Amino acid sequence: MLHNTVFHAIGLMSGSSLDGLDICYVRFQMYDFRFEYEIIQADCIEYTNEFRERLRNAPNLSAFEFARLHTELGTYFGKLTADFIQKNKIEKLDFICSHGQTIFHQPNLGFTAQIGCGAQIAAQTNTKVICDLRTSDVANAGQGAPIVPVAEQYLFADYKVFLNLGGIANISLRSESENESESVIAYDVCAANTLLNYFAKQKGLDYDKNGDLARNGTIIPDLLNELNEINFCKQAAPKSLGTEHIFRDWIPLFDKYKITIEDKLATAVEHIAMQVAQSMINSQWSIVNEPSTIDHRLLVTGGGALNTFLIERIQHYTSLKVVVPDSLTIQYKEALAMAFIGLLRILEIPNCLASVTGAKKDVVGGAVYLP
Repeated sequence: MLHNTVFHAIGLMSGSSLDGLDICYVRFQMYDFRFEYEIIQADCIEYTNEFRERLRNAPNLSAFEFARLHTELGTYFGKLTADFIQKNKIEKLDFICSHGQTIFHQPNLGFTAQIGCGAQIAAQTNTKVICDLRTSDVANAGQGAPIVPVAEQYLFADYKVFLNLGGIANISLRSESENESESVIAYDVCAANTLLNYFAKQKGLDYDKNGDLARNGTIIPDLLNELNEINFCKQAAPKSLGTEHIFRDWIPLFDKYKITIEDKLATAVEHIAMQVAQSMINSQWSIVNEPSTIDHRLLVTGGGALNTFLIERIQHYTSLKVVVPDSLTIQYKEALAMAFIGLLRILEIPNCLASVTGAKKDVVGGAVYLP
């Protein structure tokens, strides 16, 4: 058994909102399978508009071009990480864990694809790399997502309810079961920043800062009703979304209405807030069923946590106290989680939970590439 062991790792996260590559250098301290962490250095390398479009259009590539982009992205991630290591004079580094960029996510068809070749990252950085984190879970009939809850379970023990507002909104809830491998449920809720940023870009902006555009818009009741009736929103967990689903199921509903961008954003924000609140009510471990034991706080991270209007609307619909942490945790929690998921892979501890994904069993996921 390992005792008081220290690990230094880098987590790489490129999410569905396509903001850029989050790089997070973390020190983990392990005490008999309890973990503490410290984010030592973190950065976000923004993608150019041209590069974002390449990733956004990746589902339409030929097999040859798709394979080439997979290699190119791994090389690019590796170079950015090597530059980060050099810039910050990092000497202690046990491994890198990269989420990759999700292009296809079709667990019901038995596959999911995150590109960004791990072998290339290992070669560029001369460091062990863990990647391809979701496929083992999908092979065991799971959704392959969400995967962050396992990190929340170990690293954020003071909270029981978590909301990540990235390109997709996902929620995680922990019960007080003694068997921790069965005490977590989590799932994707609805479209989030992918949707909001799509409309902000039509105003020449990368995102709707503070939700100011949405705040000045008017909610369109008929559109809001249609959004809340999207089939995915009515499905029971476990369930997960891919970017392709947002462009198939969400965007066309907005296109039916001749309304301002502000009105579209206001309606989208209201939809997200309502779905987040409803997901907690509908959970098999409803918050209201555990009033004496559950921590009545909701920890919100991801880029959407900086959208003050969205946070206000979420707070409006829930009795939980919405907590927005420090900016480092907001921005880099997912990259931190990737580093921790890589650590679990190294230690051969399950890093994908069946209670979250619906898989046949907990799995130790991730391919390992040596430099």
